[in-house]
Amino acid sequence: MLDTSALLAHFFDEPGADVVQSLWDSGLEKPGICAVTVAELKARLKEELAIDAEAQQAVEGYLDELTVCLPVDRAVAELAWQVKEACPERIPLVDALIAGTARAFNAVLVHRDPHLARIPREVVGQVVLPRS
Repeated sequence: MLDTSALLAHFFDEPGADVVQSLWDSGLEKPGICAVTVAELKARLKEELAIDAEAQQAVEGYLDELTVCLPVDRAVAELAWQVKEACPERIPLVDALIAGTARAFNAVLVHRDPHLARIPREVVGQVVLPRS
């Protein structure tokens, strides 16, 4: 499952983009994303790109063609709470929801987010992409 940070690394061809690309090149199922990633990705690309239409086109490509959107429901919210409780340091709610979604779907979370890296690996499996 891809975190917003992994999608952004791929979009901007930053370190870790090759790992994300290899998931699509593998021929396996499309990677999942948490439903809250939709809003987070749109917001981040709007911040980074001067042209809203360009950001929207990029988002739609990732959302419609390259990933599967996984829902956030009460079960995921409960798992997000468990993630927050297991984390030794504060973790933002959005990140906990993303991690809870990965846990609900037994997915490995691919990211380069320092908040997510604080989550114990026995709680949520992770592939941490390089930051630079």
